[in-house]
Amino acid sequence: MHTPGNDGASHHGRVSALRYYVEIVRRRRVAVLLSIALPIAIATTLALLEQPLYRGGAQVVLNRQNLANALTNTPDPASGANDFLRVVQTQATIARSPDVARRVVREVPEADLSFRELIADSSVESARDTDLLQFHVWHPKPQIAAKLTTAYAEQFVEFRRQLDTASLERARAQLDARLRELNNQAVRNRQLIADLASKEQELRTLEALQTSNATVTSRAAGARKISPRPKRYLAFGLLAGIALAAVVASALEALDTRIRSAEEIEERLGVPFIARLAPPPSEIGNDLVMLADPRGANAEAFRVLRTNLEFATFGREIKTIMVTSAVQGEGKSTTIANLAVAAARSGSRVVLVDLDLRRPSIERRFALPRGPGLTDVALGHVPLEDALAEVSVPTPGASKASVRAGNMRPPGRLSILRSGPVPPDPGEFVTSLAVSEILKSLRSEADLVLIDAPPVLQVGDTMSLSNSVDGLFLITRMPLIRRSMLDNLRRALTVSPALVLGLVLTGEQSSDRYGYGYGYGDAEGFAPDPAELQQPAT
Repeated sequence: MHTPGNDGASHHGRVSALRYYVEIVRRRRVAVLLSIALPIAIATTLALLEQPLYRGGAQVVLNRQNLANALTNTPDPASGANDFLRVVQTQATIARSPDVARRVVREVPEADLSFRELIADSSVESARDTDLLQFHVWHPKPQIAAKLTTAYAEQFVEFRRQLDTASLERARAQLDARLRELNNQAVRNRQLIADLASKEQELRTLEALQTSNATVTSRAAGARKISPRPKRYLAFGLLAGIALAAVVASALEALDTRIRSAEEIEERLGVPFIARLAPPPSEIGNDLVMLADPRGANAEAFRVLRTNLEFATFGREIKTIMVTSAVQGEGKSTTIANLAVAAARSGSRVVLVDLDLRRPSIERRFALPRGPGLTDVALGHVPLEDALAEVSVPTPGASKASVRAGNMRPPGRLSILRSGPVPPDPGEFVTSLAVSEILKSLRSEADLVLIDAPPVLQVGDTMSLSNSVDGLFLITRMPLIRRSMLDNLRRALTVSPALVLGLVLTGEQSSDRYGYGYGYGDAEGFAPDPAELQQPAT
């Protein structure tokens, strides 16, 4: 029994499957269009190059009743229905004989055909459940096609008459010779001569009756064009193009290892999405969205990421969070830098650590001057406090009066721990006790420690660092990630001791995913200062 729920699920499955195939066609539209256009172009070319061909048609009826046998009261063994069907088939075979074909080509010399060419360019078929023979001849010229067809039917009837009367003619010739012999004798046997004369007359009668056993009932008045047929060529070309397009699209999909949907990433890694980030606006350039346009739609996506991380870590002692990606260029450093600003603007004490020692970039993203970093602290050159660089993250609309009045939370703090000089062996350095102690110190002093780590699949630093952090989340970019990368990434995550908090998808061209709620007060959701509201408008 089908329930409404089951019908709804089935309908949803059909819609999803249809959407999947439509998406494949959309992605492969160039290959699909070319695959369809190529067979159509070939079919059109063949139709244009093919020589026109015309076919004439004529009919010959075979008389089922033999008049000669009927007048002489002689039983006809072929008068039965089944026997006569065999007779019709036999006559069709006789019509295809070279003797008939030679008669036709002699009758129509302007056709310039040999009897073999005529046989190849013609057909004789018995019409179903009738006593008719259908004659068809095709030729590039319609007039000649019609003339050949009519001649074919007429010459068959004449050939059939000659076959049927040949024995009668021989018998009559023998009687004529005998009669002449008897008439030349001195003593005539008048009775014998009379009997033979009677027999000779009967043979003449039978010979005349045999000519009515086959009759041309329909001659070719014209010829119909049978090729080329552009519509048929186009139909075949279209069907072949659709089949070719399906094969090409399927092959391209099978060979293409790119990931096409966020759901596939989520399914392959077994990790939920916690945010989707669109590319920054072109007018911002390389600046951080949270600093250049904190009230914009793109900045809202990072606040959503911050909130989702809070939900993911709710009830757990997770303060050090590492961000990584499968390969370089997926946007992990930009994401964690914007996330650090968003967390600090919410009132948290945040420390952002650049532990991508092979390609450090956090210092450049915040336009910080050169200074001591993590490697300097680990080597004991400077204390940890002196290596932290403070970044100003003012809350728009905030004032001391509004903070004292309780209308706004006090602004947070954002500190950056640069990478410092690159060590000779970064992989060994990140596993050192000194680095672990630095992260522990930062964890005890800050509300949140965010760590920018190298890509997982390119170096082993990230897996080594996972022993020193509470959790991590992954950055992935749809155009860059491949199925094999996801498989390797999943294997790496299974051995990581840190809790995997989720996935962040970057590079999505979507402006309305988090587009609701803008324009209501401050970008951070804080109320404006009442004193500012009392100021007169200028």
